[in-house]
Amino acid sequence: MGKDLRVPFSARVPALVLFLFAVALAVEAARIEYAFSSDPLGPRAFPFGLAVLLGGLAVAWFVWPGRAEPWPRGGLLLQSVGLLALAYLAAWLFDRAGFLIAMGLLCTGVALIFRATLVQALLSGIGQALLWWLLFVYGLRIPLPVGRWFLGS
Repeated sequence: MGKDLRVPFSARVPALVLFLFAVALAVEAARIEYAFSSDPLGPRAFPFGLAVLLGGLAVAWFVWPGRAEPWPRGGLLLQSVGLLALAYLAAWLFDRAGFLIAMGLLCTGVALIFRATLVQALLSGIGQALLWWLLFVYGLRIPLPVGRWFLGS
């Protein structure tokens, strides 16, 4: 059966990322402080268990990766890197500039990356930011950050 058993390394990259995430989760779980008498397992049990599960799945994925699409090139690579950079920027701005600005920038940028006009992207970004803010703050009663830059701290 002329099946090609060679798998490109790109098929294993997500497994490595997942494994690094599992290690980071375990490290952060170890930093959780709690009173010993509070619970026999303590609050570390769930994150440690999740880290072990993710680590095991990452190892299995690395050993048996399956098929993989080729790495993006040209414009698709630029779009992919742009989405990652935009997501990082929005996360960085979240506490500093507040939810509305971070989410508005993220949604506007994503719309532009997917070839919306500037007006469509701005309307979409502002509309999405307001919609999600209203849903979280009034619908779910979850307070969202206004932004340290606007609080003077």
